[in-house]
Amino acid sequence: MLDKVKFIFKPYIAILFLKDLKAGAILLLLTFLLPSVGLMGLVAILATILFAEFINVRDEYLKYGFYLYNSLLVGMGVGYYYEVTIATLILTAILAILTFLVSFGLNRIFLKYSLPLLSLPFALVSMIFYLASLKYTSLFSNVLNREPLIDFSFYFEPFFKSLGTIFFMPYSIAGVVIALILLIYSRILFLGALTGFIVGIFAHSFFIPFEAALNSPYNFNFILISMALSGVFLLPHIKSIAIALIAVVISVIFIDAMEVFFNIYALPVYTMPFNLVTLLFIMLLVSVGYKYFNYNIQETPEKSLSYYLSNVYRFGGNSIKINLPFTGEWSVYQGFNGKWTHKGAWRYAYDFVIKKNGKTYKNEGLFLEDYYAFGKSIISPINGYVVAAKDDLEDNFIGNVDRLNNWGNYIIIHSDLGYYVEISHLMKNSLNVKVGDYVQVGQIIAKCGNSGYSPEPHIHIQVQYSPYLNAPTVPFKFIDYIKGDILYFYSLPKEQESIEATIVDKAKQIRFTFILDDTFRYEVYKNNQNSKKIVEFKVGMNDLGEFFLKDKEGNRLYFFLDNKLFYFYKYEGAKSYLRELYKIAPKIPLINKEVDYFDVLPLEFRYSSFKKIIIEMLIPFNYTIFNKPIRYTKKNLSVSSKFGEAYFSFYEKGFEKIVFNKTILKRVHEEGNN
Repeated sequence: MLDKVKFIFKPYIAILFLKDLKAGAILLLLTFLLPSVGLMGLVAILATILFAEFINVRDEYLKYGFYLYNSLLVGMGVGYYYEVTIATLILTAILAILTFLVSFGLNRIFLKYSLPLLSLPFALVSMIFYLASLKYTSLFSNVLNREPLIDFSFYFEPFFKSLGTIFFMPYSIAGVVIALILLIYSRILFLGALTGFIVGIFAHSFFIPFEAALNSPYNFNFILISMALSGVFLLPHIKSIAIALIAVVISVIFIDAMEVFFNIYALPVYTMPFNLVTLLFIMLLVSVGYKYFNYNIQETPEKSLSYYLSNVYRFGGNSIKINLPFTGEWSVYQGFNGKWTHKGAWRYAYDFVIKKNGKTYKNEGLFLEDYYAFGKSIISPINGYVVAAKDDLEDNFIGNVDRLNNWGNYIIIHSDLGYYVEISHLMKNSLNVKVGDYVQVGQIIAKCGNSGYSPEPHIHIQVQYSPYLNAPTVPFKFIDYIKGDILYFYSLPKEQESIEATIVDKAKQIRFTFILDDTFRYEVYKNNQNSKKIVEFKVGMNDLGEFFLKDKEGNRLYFFLDNKLFYFYKYEGAKSYLRELYKIAPKIPLINKEVDYFDVLPLEFRYSSFKKIIIEMLIPFNYTIFNKPIRYTKKNLSVSSKFGEAYFSFYEKGFEKIVFNKTILKRVHEEGNN
């Protein structure tokens, strides 16, 4: 039953591209400034939910705001234009169900093209209704009674009235409340709304008198377009803001053209310009692969941007990431756009050699066996199937190269993620696998040789989107490597740098393989005194299959276990011990070497609320503001930073002790405790 109540609040706030249900409840109450609008909107939502229940539509569909907010908009539209009567109540319920059907049908089509539904069903059903209403003599106009229960005049009134019009309440008081909600939940959305309104008015005033442009009843389209493109469907960025404002200017023509055409049939324009312009821009930007398209829409634009930048600076973004093809320490002989052979379509490749005392060979380097890399094992950098391989070519004598067979002996592996990895210049007859075999990361697949166009034994590795030899290369990053005492993640070493491959510590990997309902209990010590308080962390899972640690207060710390890395990536809740744990050990390398490394925490873990708000407003203009790495030290059984230290359990899963701010959490060992 509680879930159904949530469904009632959700569509109100979804109209503003937000998700907080408390704000949705406020907006629901706000619609009753004009009682007929509030009542009809509520009737429309209830009718949609009851219909969905009647035909057994799964709740998963109703979780998506557009299935309900389109019905809500239709209901509010009826309440704005017509008196509340039995006829309009029945009509609202019918229209709400029709809107749900249109939403469901259109969404099935739009999903194929990765397009959002927006409020297009509302706009279409509203046109259908107003055409039909020309025959309905039993409907009574609401024009004479369209006064709000309360209203005040405010500075910059046209802006607030336009905001209120989004909810069929073109009143200043409604706009002020909506503006405050936007300000509280998302400064980016608020600034997008204000900027879009101002730019739209001035663009419109080039063609009609300024006063007419300022008071047009359809200016809310400028607000919606600007919010949608500057912070919701596109990531907040200076380029996205420019695109949004261009869309606003273009919408001026749409609005005027539609107003003239629709007036012929006494139809309202409503949100049709917003829908058409926004969808056209989204289609274009998806097709061209716009860099800042938002594929993971979060609760607010600020959170979407934080999610994106965390992915970029913590996990290498969406670039292809592979493991090193060797063990031990090797040196970069040639990188991307190298001096010799990594040019043009084949510029994204790496060559590795082994150096000792600054040389790649012993003695005088006259024989293949003199070279440290020759005959060393090559391991698979990815999981996937071998799609092509060759190892019958001779290894070149030092001083000779095979110009007819540039790649020499090679292997091409098709990654489970869709791309291909080619490793070249293998030793003759050294392949341990054949075409069709499935290989896993770390599996020995061949030996380093000197076949093909190779002046000395080395490993050549590249990534491509084609399974064929000589295919163009694409950029990639290495998942991790050690240089000196520093562990680097999702990066590329420079030429001549010596790097060491990491080796997974199976024991640590097992200790962080948490399963559902694993429970960890800790005694809390303050200033070395037992506070007699017990803290409990329990492993849970949400309906998206994401795992998290949760405490009894409902705070959640989401985690993921990769091959050689355990990390936390999202926190939901208030101040808690779980929040401190995120700060202390956001990443835990599951490797067998003591190293330092760097990580970037979300803004809320680094700044006060006020400073965080200021920085969030600046980041769209310079993403590097977000990138403030913090140094961490991984020892044999602990991870430490300026925030504290977390000790791993030697025999059991999880953490043995967590230390921060004169507080210590000590593990309680009980029978049956994991």
